[in-house]
Amino acid sequence: MPDPMQNPNDRRRYANALRLASEKRIEDITRQLADGTLTLQDWQLGMKDELRRSTLEQYVTGKGGDPANINQTDYLALGPELKSQYKYLNKFAAAIDKASKDGKPLDFAMQRAKLYARSTQAVFWKSEIPVQLPQYPRDGSTACKSNCKCRLRVQHLEDAVLVWWQLSPAEHCEDCLALARKWNPLRLELKGEDVQESDIAQGIELMLLESPELRPVARELYAIFDIAYEDWQVEDFYAS
Repeated sequence: MPDPMQNPNDRRRYANALRLASEKRIEDITRQLADGTLTLQDWQLGMKDELRRSTLEQYVTGKGGDPANINQTDYLALGPELKSQYKYLNKFAAAIDKASKDGKPLDFAMQRAKLYARSTQAVFWKSEIPVQLPQYPRDGSTACKSNCKCRLRVQHLEDAVLVWWQLSPAEHCEDCLALARKWNPLRLELKGEDVQESDIAQGIELMLLESPELRPVARELYAIFDIAYEDWQVEDFYAS
């Protein structure tokens, strides 16, 4: 890990670099599987190792890049995400096994395997914004639903997170205009009885806001974490 990154843009760039490095490692072992130089069992073990590594790296980066700031409770909190990823990985392995037995090429496995590296970046966003937001762009709560073109700007304080709802150069619904006035900024306390920890679904959506090119594979990214993806999210995206 590099020195702790106080600038959120530095953290995001580093999270992207980590994801690309993970994609390359996953591509390498999946190519070995397709070439027959790696067994399906060894590929699964390699994928699990990669998921553990990449998930931890993304989580630490979201916390500022310093492993010293991560305690045992934080590590344990990653368990549910990894468990969901492993469950989906088992289904993926079964699909590969069936294709192999049917004599079909395993070319499909390469791009699908890379989705796992991309999914771990949702963990970065979960730790980058550790509290549950009341709402966020494209979550369906505004009149424009998933056609929303707004973004979030975040500033970290010692005891709170400040969030600005930012309008992009586009036509906006009344809901978003009101949020831009109200969240200027919105202050979310990090401690207290009413604080709700962020969930992985929020992490996925914040990742998709930052990387809209991943939106066409959003359904599968949600499935990796065993989360249902609403049909309107897909329909509105392709209508936009």
